[in-house]
Amino acid sequence: MSEKNLPIKLVLQKAADTQPNKGGGTTKFFGEVTPALQEEIVEKFDDILTFYEDVFQESDLIPAVGKITVKPEAIAKSHKPNDLCRCCHIIGSEDLDEVYIKVTKKTIQDTIDLVKNPPSQKFRANLTAVSDIQPIRPQEKIALGLFEISSQGMFDSIKGKIKVKLFDFDDEFDNVQIMGYIMEKLAVLGFSEKHELITYGNKIKYIKVQVESIEDVEKIAAINGVKTVDFFQEYSLPLSEFTNSDLKALLDTDLPIGDVNIGIIDGGISDDNPFLSPYIKNRETYVAKEYQNHSHATFIASTIQYGNKLNGAAPATQRFQFIDIIAIPNGNPTLGPTDTIGEENLMEIIEEVMEKYSASTKIWNLSLGVESKVCNGSMSDLGIFLDYIQDKYQVQLFVSSGNLNQPPFREWPPQDDMGDRDRIISPADSVRAITVGAIALYDSDDSIVKRDEPAPFSRRGPGANYIVKPDVVDYGGNISRHLGSLGIGMKGLDNYGNIIEGIGTSYSTPRVVQKFASVYDAMVERDVLLAKAMIIHSARMNFRDSLEQNPNNIKYYGFGMPAVDVQDILQCSQDEITLVFRQKIAQGTHLEMFNFPYPKSLIHDGKCFGEIGMTLAYNPVLDDRYGREYCRTNIDASFGMYHISKSGKLEFKGCVPLETTWDEKFEQSRVENGFKWSPIKSYYRKISDRGINAGESWKIRIDMTPRNGLVVPAQEFVLIITIKDPKGHDIYSEVVNGLRERGYITNNLETRQQVRQRQ
Repeated sequence: MSEKNLPIKLVLQKAADTQPNKGGGTTKFFGEVTPALQEEIVEKFDDILTFYEDVFQESDLIPAVGKITVKPEAIAKSHKPNDLCRCCHIIGSEDLDEVYIKVTKKTIQDTIDLVKNPPSQKFRANLTAVSDIQPIRPQEKIALGLFEISSQGMFDSIKGKIKVKLFDFDDEFDNVQIMGYIMEKLAVLGFSEKHELITYGNKIKYIKVQVESIEDVEKIAAINGVKTVDFFQEYSLPLSEFTNSDLKALLDTDLPIGDVNIGIIDGGISDDNPFLSPYIKNRETYVAKEYQNHSHATFIASTIQYGNKLNGAAPATQRFQFIDIIAIPNGNPTLGPTDTIGEENLMEIIEEVMEKYSASTKIWNLSLGVESKVCNGSMSDLGIFLDYIQDKYQVQLFVSSGNLNQPPFREWPPQDDMGDRDRIISPADSVRAITVGAIALYDSDDSIVKRDEPAPFSRRGPGANYIVKPDVVDYGGNISRHLGSLGIGMKGLDNYGNIIEGIGTSYSTPRVVQKFASVYDAMVERDVLLAKAMIIHSARMNFRDSLEQNPNNIKYYGFGMPAVDVQDILQCSQDEITLVFRQKIAQGTHLEMFNFPYPKSLIHDGKCFGEIGMTLAYNPVLDDRYGREYCRTNIDASFGMYHISKSGKLEFKGCVPLETTWDEKFEQSRVENGFKWSPIKSYYRKISDRGINAGESWKIRIDMTPRNGLVVPAQEFVLIITIKDPKGHDIYSEVVNGLRERGYITNNLETRQQVRQRQ
C-alpha cells in the first residue's frame, strides 16, 4: 500500500439531490374480519373497563393504560393499529410486538362502538393484526431483581432506594393528573413523608420511595399510572486485577499538549504519579478522602497518555489534559474502607460536572457497570440518562462493555452453554455512547484465548433494541487457565509511576478514548459525530479478518478495532479514496446522488471490481417510552448501479450490502439481524475475481424512515465510503477528477497537520 498522505474528501450536498418519496403501499389484512373476531376484541376492551373500574369511578380525568399485542407478521410500523387506537391513543411500547394505549371509560366505550361497526378498511385491517389486549397488571411492573433480593433475605439493603417510574401520556394535562393521583395514593399507603421526586430534563422522572417490605412494593405497583418499580443501583470501583512488572520504560514527558481535554469520571488520578499529575487541569471531588482509591483512574489516565508505548504500539505524538472527577468510591476491602454511590447521586454528579465543563471538554471516560443489570431487553435507566446527557451537552461518552468477574470465563470460540452470562451490562447500552469491549494483545501457552481474540472477561452484545454493542474493541488483556494475567495483561502505571499490569474493559476503553481524542484534535473543524463515524469506519476497515470469520462475531468485536495511527484514519493513499457525506435528510424525501464516478481502473471487460466499505452514523430521535423501539428514526444507505429501462423507468440495484442480512421478511427479524433502526450501519463488499456487470452508472441513495406516526425534523448523518484497488492503481485521482467533472462540490477534510504543512 502506498503512503497515506492524501486528504479525505468531503462531498457537499446539492439541492438537486433531494427527491420526494412516492406513496405507500396498500392496506394489509392478517386474517378475516368476522363477527367472532369483533366480539372477541369487544370482550377484551370490556375486561380492561372492568379492571380499571375503581379508577374510573374516582375521576373521569385520570387515564389508565392498556397493552395491545400484535401478531408477529404485523410488527412493522406500517401495520401498527393506529386506526383501532384513534380513541385510545398509543403512548409507548416495550417489546416489538406490543403497544401501550391510554384508556378512559369514555375512550374504551367509543372504541367498542367502532369495533362493532368498523369505520374504514384500515380499521378492519387493524382488527386482524391484533393478537391480544390486556390491562397493565401490578406483577408485570415489578423488576425481577426486587423479588430475588427479597428471597435472599437482603431486602433491607435496598428498601430506602425504591425507584418508581410513571407512564408518560405525552400530554401535559394527563401527566399532571397522573402525578397528583400517584402522590395521593402514596400518601394513603403511608409514604407521604418517605418519597422524593427526582427529575432530569423534561422526560426523565423518578419517585424515590422508602418502604419496609416487598409487600409495600406490590402495593405501589398496584397504583394506576405506575409503569415500573425497581431500585436505584449502587456503584463502586471495579475489583481490578493488578500485577507488578519489573519492566522499565522511558516515558517522554516533553511532548506537546493538545488543546483537547479528556474528562475521567472515576476514582481520581493519583497526585503521587509524576508522569500524570502535571496533566490534571481541573479536579472535582465527591468522595471523602478515606474512601478514595486512585489506582483504577490512574491506570486509565496512564493508558491514554502512555498506553501505546508501554504496550509496544506506535507512541503518541501529543499529550492530553485531564478533568479529574473523583466520583466513585473504593470497592476493594483490601485497599481500605469501602463505600458505594447511589445511581441517583451519580446522575446528579454527572449533570453538575457537565454544566461546568462540557463547553470545554467534549470527551469523557466512564468505566463502570452493574453486574446484576445485564442488558437483554429494553434500555437501562442509566443508559437512557447518559443519552440525555450527551444530547443536552453535546459530548461524547465512552463506556466499557463490562467484565465477567467470575469463572467460567468465555473461551474462543465461545462455549455453547454461556447463555446471557456474558451480555453487556448497564450503562453499556447507551445508544449515543461509544461502548468498548476488549481483545487480547498478548497470549501464552496456557492463556484462555489467543492474540486478537475477544478477551475471556469482555462482555458481548447485542445491546438493547438489538443495536451493535460493543461499538468497537481494543486491547484489554488476557487470562491464563490458572486465572492469572502476569505477562499477558496490559501495562500501565500505578499511583507512584511504577509499571504494572492490569486486565479489563476499563483499560481497553481509554485506548479508544485516546484514538478518538487524537482524531478530534486533528480536525480543523471539530465535529463529534464525524469523529465517531471515522473511528467506527476505521475499525471496520482495519479489522476485517476477525470479523469475516463468522457473522456472529459482531456480537463480540462490535465493528472492530480502530487503527492506532491517526494518519491511517484521517488520510488516504493513492490506491484508495475515502469520501465523507456530512449531510441532512428530511422526512418524506430521499437523497439520490447520480452519476457517481466509479474508478476507471476498477472497470474492465464490462465488469466492476474493487473493495468497497461504507459506514453510516446518525443520532436518531430517542424516546424511552417505547422500550425496544427506543430509536425512533432509521436511515439507510445504498450504493450501486442504475440504468433506464426500455419503458423509461429508472432501475437501481444496491451493490454493497449491509454486513448483517436477514432471510425473513418480518420486522422483528430485520431489527434483530439487519441493523434496522440502528444508529450505526456498516456495509461492505469485496468484489470477486468474476466482478459484477457494469451498469450505465453508479448512484448513492439515502432514505430516512420515522417510527409509527412520528414527525421529525431533518436528520443529520455521516456516510463514509472507502473504495480500494487491491492492484494499487491511482484511483484517488480518478474519483476526485470524476467528481469535479460531474459537478460535485468537494472540500478536503482538513487536519491541523495539513494546515501546518502549507504554512
